Amino acid sequence: MYLLRIAFAMVIIFGFDVKTGHADHGEDSLRIAVADDVLEDYKRFLDGRDPLDIETFEGEYSRRDVVEVVLIQQALRRGGWRGDITLIAGGGYVRMRKLLADGDADITGSTTWLDDIEKKAGEIAPSRAMIPKGRFEAGFYMLADNPERLKIRNIRGLRLLRAASNRNWVPDWQALARLRVADLINVPSWKLMVEFVATDRADFLLAPFQPGPDMELVVDDVRMLPIPDYKIALEGSRHYAVSGVQHYSDTLLTAIDQGLLELDRIGRVEQAYRQSGFFHPGVTDWTMIGLDGVGQSHLMPERQAGPPHIYVENQIFSLSDAIRRLYPETTAF
Repeated sequence: MYLLRIAFAMVIIFGFDVKTGHADHGEDSLRIAVADDVLEDYKRFLDGRDPLDIETFEGEYSRRDVVEVVLIQQALRRGGWRGDITLIAGGGYVRMRKLLADGDADITGSTTWLDDIEKKAGEIAPSRAMIPKGRFEAGFYMLADNPERLKIRNIRGLRLLRAASNRNWVPDWQALARLRVADLINVPSWKLMVEFVATDRADFLLAPFQPGPDMELVVDDVRMLPIPDYKIALEGSRHYAVSGVQHYSDTLLTAIDQGLLELDRIGRVEQAYRQSGFFHPGVTDWTMIGLDGVGQSHLMPERQAGPPHIYVENQIFSLSDAIRRLYPETTAF
């Protein structure tokens, strides 16, 4: 089982690579699989800089996923890995785990939910926790110019909204199901979720808080802001996923964990999450929608009609069928 905690995730799909240099010892070349949209923003964030030299994480294109790509490379360096590192466009969340399990990549560039790693326990292993259980908070992001965004005053208001999410993103999906939003729409990709919000096919999507006082999220020129005063807890911890099928998997996992421990010791991980907006000081006093789907502060809870899992099974996702008809090529994740 320990052996499986090593190896690296996510591989080949679209043909552009990003070379990132060497670490201190360990001879094998590594492939780090990065989600397509994250890789694009990562290159913009670097703007020609060496990721190993980055010590501050503020600026345009900084977000949780992006800074995690920087941190894994710094962890490999500090953990003593000497081989070449290549970043590979890995498609989406589900596809990247398959790449790891098949041995086509070595590590995920961004973190993965522990529950998803454990579903492939014989083929993928987790690094030490990057985001411990209980620390993942997300905002309800609506179009910046949507006047309804500032009219939400209680849970009832939140439950009248339509959410765009992906049922393969289990913590997000379960959290929204517990909240009992009016319509929970299964959308295959992040960019398509943004399109659904932009074209009024959904009211909001969940996203980590962004850097800056307004916490503005901009995707393909679509401007979104969080509903003020509310945030939601996503259950579980997040880890880098490591392929467990490589001959160097044990050594690799040891190098990653040692490097992450060193980054933690100097405060680099906390700093990166804070400066990217993920750990945002501006939402400290916001009402948390907890794992039971009700507010833990000034929101007045409403009686729930039944257990969350029953609601998930019985809810009618009215736009999901429309998505399958309009985008049949995206239904196989």
